[in-house]
Amino acid sequence: MRVNRTLRQRLRDAADGFRGRPPAPGGQSPWELLAHCAPDLVTAHAPDGRIRFASQAATRLLGRDPAALEGMTPAQLVHPEDLGALQAVFRDASYFGHDGAATVRLAHGDGGWIWTELRCRRTPPGAGHDDIVAVTREIAAFKAQSQALVEARDAALAATKEKSRFLANMSHELRTPLNAILGFSEVMAREMFGQIGPRYQEYALAIQDSGQHLLDLINGLLDMSKIEAGKFELYEELFALDDVCEGAARLVGPAAERGGVAVAADVAPGARMAFADKRAVKQMLVNLLSNAVKFTPPGGAVLLTAAAEGKAVMLSVSDSGTGISPADLERLGRPFEQTQSAQGKEGTGLGLALVKSLAALHGGEAQISSVLGEGTTVRLLLPHAGVELPVIKSTVVPLRGAA
Repeated sequence: MRVNRTLRQRLRDAADGFRGRPPAPGGQSPWELLAHCAPDLVTAHAPDGRIRFASQAATRLLGRDPAALEGMTPAQLVHPEDLGALQAVFRDASYFGHDGAATVRLAHGDGGWIWTELRCRRTPPGAGHDDIVAVTREIAAFKAQSQALVEARDAALAATKEKSRFLANMSHELRTPLNAILGFSEVMAREMFGQIGPRYQEYALAIQDSGQHLLDLINGLLDMSKIEAGKFELYEELFALDDVCEGAARLVGPAAERGGVAVAADVAPGARMAFADKRAVKQMLVNLLSNAVKFTPPGGAVLLTAAAEGKAVMLSVSDSGTGISPADLERLGRPFEQTQSAQGKEGTGLGLALVKSLAALHGGEAQISSVLGEGTTVRLLLPHAGVELPVIKSTVVPLRGAA
């Protein structure tokens, strides 16, 4: 205990010396000598902010003699737009003892302004005066970097807006002729106005398939653009999830039949109804089923399941296809990213990215698991889509006159 008291006394004596008692030779206190050695500008201020002391760093930082700063008020040194912030910091330090910091522009001796960061603290009780000690450093490089980041962000936002505007205009220009192509090719394929022959009917079907593929690509680009811009709105409603699952399976049926792939849907009784954006859910399922069919060899199978998990709905698409390598799994789901096995196949790499984004808009997520050469499973968790259907109890009422 005696050693501890001795140590505390020595620390107290040292602190008293750095508070200005007693002055060192030449009339300067030890803390003033130390301040002159610091690379940052050290200043002592009266409660109203008037400078009582400035270190030698004033010459390097402000191009001014330290003695010339003594007696100057903040209004004489600080940019008018930053004066209020500095005065608030000094006021809090003087009256409430709060440490403070402010980013202000200070007047340089050459007539310009430099960006600085000032941190201040009131001297502790018992120091014999109520000075506020401040440490100031130049942050011009930091401010320039921050400004460059702001300008880069603004440029990126402007580019995003231009991209969205371009895609919106492009969609209108392309959708109109594509819808006409799809409509007329369907008329020809069904031979609504007379026979055209098997070869021409085959051509008409090919035209219709190509037009539908182009339309799907355009819609995917537009949806991703809206999501990135934060303008994709969900229209949640109560709908029959089993109908949507069966409809999605039917849509990929022709492609699955051509590839020799079996597609099946299995919806659990508790998941026959859901509350979500019906169009978005159908789009997610069609995208996942299309990918599964695309990468499943002939003789393989694709299974779509839906199950209720409390208030959530779990949708799952599994296939017995080529699978995905661990390296590809890390980057899969980014816009326009494709796996090595997808090279040479139709698609832009937007399908899974759209699925993940649409799931996130529902507050959920998409989880991918795969074994190379064995198949892939994508699970969609929609945490708020579950619907508890009421149990209807029937009551048997005997007919009058029944024996």
